[in-house]
Amino acid sequence: MDESIAKEFMRDRYNVSRETFERLQIYQSLLIKWQKAVNIVSRGTLDSFWKRHVLDSLQLSTYIKGKQVLDIGSGGGFPGMILAICTDFQITCLDSDRKKMIFLEEVARLTSTNVRILTMRAEELDEKFDTICARGFSSLTNLLSLTYSHAEYGVFLKGQKLQQEISEAKQYHDFSYQIFNSETDSSGNIIVINNIIEK
Repeated sequence: MDESIAKEFMRDRYNVSRETFERLQIYQSLLIKWQKAVNIVSRGTLDSFWKRHVLDSLQLSTYIKGKQVLDIGSGGGFPGMILAICTDFQITCLDSDRKKMIFLEEVARLTSTNVRILTMRAEELDEKFDTICARGFSSLTNLLSLTYSHAEYGVFLKGQKLQQEISEAKQYHDFSYQIFNSETDSSGNIIVINNIIEK
């Protein structure tokens, strides 16, 4: 899927409006500008912004439950900032990297996006949410420990080692889950987790 097809797919499947595309283009411009000074994303993914970052993040919207959503380890804002721009979920982006969170504050300001940005570790947060989401943040074992503290439901983007991560996580938690294929990466998966119980 190339960039133009990714944008058409977003428009057709997720009803992304022209105004939203304009806000995402501002995001893209800021990412390219800030990347020169701050390592926000892998440089090799800048040329595939729409597929690798926007659509990859937006596909999670299908699986999110409720309105209050916490994105753990937001980094450059994926998936949290994309979801905040493109949907009506109440998104909280959380990361301990101050430089990246300053970047997200600038994105939110220039795109007029209603999003909450917290610079802190997830372990320091004492709040409940409907859904926890994350992309490339940590192992499934660690994600479940954090999700258990903040929500009963998690939606995570994972790679081809997912089954190994599930086996390892089962040593520490009982949970139910469903796995869905990623729309952007043939080796990627989306795992939806609930009913988490610590052993």
